[in-house]
Amino acid sequence: MTPLLTWIFSVVAAIMLFLHGLAAFSDEIARLGGERLRTALRRLTSSDWRAALVGAFTTGLVQSSSAITSMAVGLAHNRTLSDRAAFGVMIGANVGTTLTAWLVAMKIVGLGPVFVSLGGLWSLMGPRPWRPYGKSVFYFGLVFLALDLIGQALAPVAQDPAVAEWQALLDSPALALIFGALLTAIVQSSSVVSGLAVLSVLQGLIEPGVAVWLVAGANLGTSSTALLASTALDARARRLALLNTGFNVLGVVLFATLLQPVIHWVLGTTMAPSQQVALVHTLFNLATALIALPMVPYLWPRLERWLGRQAGVANGA
Repeated sequence: MTPLLTWIFSVVAAIMLFLHGLAAFSDEIARLGGERLRTALRRLTSSDWRAALVGAFTTGLVQSSSAITSMAVGLAHNRTLSDRAAFGVMIGANVGTTLTAWLVAMKIVGLGPVFVSLGGLWSLMGPRPWRPYGKSVFYFGLVFLALDLIGQALAPVAQDPAVAEWQALLDSPALALIFGALLTAIVQSSSVVSGLAVLSVLQGLIEPGVAVWLVAGANLGTSSTALLASTALDARARRLALLNTGFNVLGVVLFATLLQPVIHWVLGTTMAPSQQVALVHTLFNLATALIALPMVPYLWPRLERWLGRQAGVANGA
């Protein structure tokens, strides 16, 4: 096998390890939480703000806004959550997903082998009733071990002259945005794309100014998961998924207009470039949530009519 093919398979293998590790970690958390997680969602989403906080917290816990938004659509479909509470959870999920970018930017990935080792030993040798929790720790470490491997594989590429030409293709904000959205739709995880964007900045593959547009595109692309999940549900669930898409489009419009002065200021600070991207990602999602949440009580009567039903589940303002 040629060195080029070896390198390609090494990068793909590391990315696959990341994707499957993230999916397995999310599945383990959902399985361990089970009905308790669903019960907590029902009890804690009595207002728009609380629903958003629940969405942010649970997304930060499972490291997947796609999983939480899909769950919210499903819970609204079976009447466990009201449409309004589900929408609040979706708003918060975008904020919670920014944790991945911070973990990568702060180079927490170096702890991957520690969590893999501790989680693996725990799941094999710990007290039997507690062994399933060791798997969660193992998969959590696997996610960041994979990111570490991706970083090591990409490091030599930064010195390749061809990279400058590739960077030029993404210099256009529109192209970077579309690329981030399409990549997210393909891998079905904005956490993956935002993490890779920050990691690429750390390795010098792309500039922070390009990376912020990639993560903005990732926010838009993550809508595809809820849309996909809703195809097997009723018309109201599909419209709720479309509402989430509209919210994400609004966020991108906000990012491209009103937030640009703030973004340029952050990119001009003395912070590490990777931390600049993580901060922009957080500010972007936080600002969108803070603008949307106060508007929900005024817009919801019209949105509710569009969704096609009266609120059948208790729902606070």
